[in-house]
Amino acid sequence: MLLRSSYQREIDRFCKEIIGGDYDIRQVSKSALSQARKKLNPWAFQRLNEVAVESFYEGAEINVWREMRVLAVDGSRLRLPQSEDIAMNLVNQDLDPMQTVKPALRPVHYYMTY
Repeated sequence: MLLRSSYQREIDRFCKEIIGGDYDIRQVSKSALSQARKKLNPWAFQRLNEVAVESFYEGAEINVWREMRVLAVDGSRLRLPQSEDIAMNLVNQDLDPMQTVKPALRPVHYYMTY
């Protein structure tokens, strides 16, 4: 979903589309949506992902080369802000995170080829 206006306006537009009608009564506040999102169980998203992946591979024709799938990998390096909180979550706890570490992440994208 790409937001084109404020968060609250997008919520109002969505509710108006779902409920129907031409009246502009606020059905859901930004705060209520935020609080409800905090209650979502991450397991549900993990399961939805598993179902999506399983259904894709059930019907997909997988091309192989010498009995192996060929994948292309694209990796980047993202530098993160120097903060104690970030460093403590990414490094060995025995190190001084502010002095010895330049926090970074390496997102990787896999592409099916062939």
